[in-house]
Amino acid sequence: MRSPKRQIIVGLIMAVLGWAVIFAMNLELLPQSIELYMISYIVSTAGFVLGMFGAGFVINDNIRKHRQNRDDDDYY
Repeated sequence: MRSPKRQIIVGLIMAVLGWAVIFAMNLELLPQSIELYMISYIVSTAGFVLGMFGAGFVINDNIRKHRQNRDDDDYY
């Protein structure tokens, strides 16, 4: 994925989906199996990591733009 905003959105969806599946299992709407718990934990953790990478890219881009603007202002 090239767009950091898309990474953040996909990561958020994955994290919420993982937690929703666990919540549905606790309410006994879905069968409670260890495999499903592990899959939803992996999906929610991967979504969190993906979202954090996307946020890191956005922060890095903002810092780089801020430094370029500050350097340009010093010469005028």
